[in-house]
Amino acid sequence: MSFSCFIKLFAAALVLSLAGYYSAGPLGIGNSPVGSIFATGLLIGCLVGGFLVVLAPKAASNSASKAESATSNLYVGNLPFNAGQDDIKNLFAPYGEVIDIRMVKDRRSKRFKGYAFVEMNTGGANAAIKQLDGNDYAGRTLRVNEAQKKEEA
Repeated sequence: MSFSCFIKLFAAALVLSLAGYYSAGPLGIGNSPVGSIFATGLLIGCLVGGFLVVLAPKAASNSASKAESATSNLYVGNLPFNAGQDDIKNLFAPYGEVIDIRMVKDRRSKRFKGYAFVEMNTGGANAAIKQLDGNDYAGRTLRVNEAQKKEEA
């Protein structure tokens, strides 16, 4: 949990506990022990603050996902099994900046499976698809297209 999240949680707990303390008289629960009213307010404040902490990163990730929309994720299939990250980067570099390469490996043998995912800017990705899909690379016909979104369970 980040420091700013802790501050939000603490502030919500404190505000609600003070609100509970000062509203005890008008609500007719003034004969209850002050400690229990304050503790109940702290509990409610922690719960509300927890919701604030949970909702704040989602709002931030929504704005971050809009900023990431300038990039595309490409599926690159039928690569030679001896291809490395540098080979793939050199293959896509003429079309735009390569941001990330994720080579898929077999879990047991740790060997490259022959396909990868390349993240690059959208303009470069479109150019790479047009130029590389169906072309020969090290004796193999490349398959390059926009990667399908991973479905969340």
